[in-house]
Amino acid sequence: MNSNRRKRIGLFVSFPEIVHVRRVTDGIRRRCAEYGYDLCVFASSVHVSSPMEDFVAGETNIYELANLAELDGAILDFATLNDGADNRSLNRLLERIRAYPDLPVCSLEAAMEGTTFIENNNEEPLRELCRHVIEVHGKKKLCLLTGHKGNTVAEKRLSIFLDEIEKHGISVPPEHIFYGDFWYTSGDRLAEDIADGRVERPEAVLCASDCMALGLIDKLVKRGIKVPEDIIVIGFDGSDEGTINFIPLSSYDPNDVDMGMRAVDHIRSVIEPDAPILPKTVKAGGHFHPGASCGCQSDPYYILKQVRTLLHSSTYNYADENSDLRVSVGALMESYYLERFTASRTVEECLRNIFGSANILIPYSALYLCLSENWLDMQDERTEGYPEHMLLYSKPSTLEEEYICGAEGRSTFDTARMLPRLDEERDRPSVFFFSPLHFNGKILGYSVLEKEITESHTLNVVNRNWLRFINNALEMSRTKHRLETLSVRDEMTGAYNRRGMYLRFKEMYEEAAPGDALYVSVVDMDGLKYINDTYGHNEGDLGIRTVCSALQETARKNEIVVRSGGDEFFLIGIGKYEKGDEVKRSQEYTGIIEKRSAELGKPYNISASIGCVVYEDLHAISLDNALSEADERMYHYKFRQRRHRRI
Repeated sequence: MNSNRRKRIGLFVSFPEIVHVRRVTDGIRRRCAEYGYDLCVFASSVHVSSPMEDFVAGETNIYELANLAELDGAILDFATLNDGADNRSLNRLLERIRAYPDLPVCSLEAAMEGTTFIENNNEEPLRELCRHVIEVHGKKKLCLLTGHKGNTVAEKRLSIFLDEIEKHGISVPPEHIFYGDFWYTSGDRLAEDIADGRVERPEAVLCASDCMALGLIDKLVKRGIKVPEDIIVIGFDGSDEGTINFIPLSSYDPNDVDMGMRAVDHIRSVIEPDAPILPKTVKAGGHFHPGASCGCQSDPYYILKQVRTLLHSSTYNYADENSDLRVSVGALMESYYLERFTASRTVEECLRNIFGSANILIPYSALYLCLSENWLDMQDERTEGYPEHMLLYSKPSTLEEEYICGAEGRSTFDTARMLPRLDEERDRPSVFFFSPLHFNGKILGYSVLEKEITESHTLNVVNRNWLRFINNALEMSRTKHRLETLSVRDEMTGAYNRRGMYLRFKEMYEEAAPGDALYVSVVDMDGLKYINDTYGHNEGDLGIRTVCSALQETARKNEIVVRSGGDEFFLIGIGKYEKGDEVKRSQEYTGIIEKRSAELGKPYNISASIGCVVYEDLHAISLDNALSEADERMYHYKFRQRRHRRI
């Protein structure tokens, strides 16, 4: 690790667009800005508990990218990394963390082995929630709905509910205390029990999460029970979904921002023990969002903002450069980027279109696509981890600038570095959002979106769907590249076929410099029929591949190898040649093929005959005529070798 580089914190989350992760990220970002730290966010775009197994596997692979040796601290968000089942991704991450005992690691919301637990101090907003129901609305007959039984967060929220309610002289009978799953389903089940009379109808239900409250409201209304007239419902999360619900949900914000800030403070106390912990200037959570679910008047401006941000609209005021609506689902869908991506005829055109669409992500500082070196190889079925080296493509946010292949003249970098930009000297810290690129779980690479550390915008539904577009576009490019390759390349050897030869030679001819010469070799394998008849066609195919690979080994950058058919190959080049190269290149090739044959140790010998010609005046002869002359020389060579063997 470079001790002079800027310190960096890694945040591991899933589903970054949900309000909980947005708040946590905001708190961590604010503190990193104050301390001058970089923030690296490794995020799966869907929750790890999603039933789409292949997609989740491709998404959660991003956690494998994080080089823990290159981080100064790590923060794990248990709420979104916990899949409620085998916790495969989380356990794998914890296993890797155990190999770095000196790395300070914080876990949010829940204690995890090998980490420092940062509790979310939500006592005051939870108590305020109870007071609102009792003091403002005068409700005394209450139901309480919390999360999983035994879950630390669920039990904590329930105990605070009970304690505050008891302070008001109200008791909640055990049959009105319910454990759920923090999800819509548990609210739905409770509504059914109330509607069917299995649970005595309360005046109010206090829910430990917005999702449970929304599930409850939806089913109560479907069963003919009015909210808030018959039962008031109040939640805890301050979620977007609650705000735009058909009956807007009354809810309180948790202290997620403060929790994120305290996690960074802990890491700072470990990595810079002599540095001060700055006072917090951010207001604590607990902000109340009134809604019709409890009978309060909703804030129409707050609702409108959420609706305009989350929902689709077909027209926008693009003249307003400060409008948040430029980063919206509607703008993404109306852009027709998906059609533009998939219509790309070449890989280069596809990449240009991808970077050309990046304005949908504004504001950002730079966009990086890090693709596996062999991402175009359809035979690569990698589903876990990343290769040792990545191809780097980057583009700054300045719209008129083209994307750049490589960094500092290099097109690849060691994956262990995660991103070369991290090691560059910068005046200010940045936030780097690392997101996976894959198709049906097949790893293609990852993207990195760099933002100013002071920029409050985080990843959202636009980023998620834009990345899905990219995944599809890259897979389409792979498929097109494969089909194009098959049309110009020989599948067995990878050499050009005759069609590819003429197409590539035309390009070479047009790019030729004054004074360039033409070099042509014709190579024909010896004894293929004997090998096929005696040892089988698999051995014959091995001989063909060996002859071709030896020829490819001799080829220079300005030369192409062609399989013209069967056991015959061409080597064609345009450049600086002289007549003496005819003998030199012939001897070079025969030496390599003899060595390859000896290394294989087969009971038969692999050899080939070769004929070479050089035309110092490139324009003095056609390619076909040059090949004919080289072919004639090859047959003379073969005849001489046969005579030599007989003698």
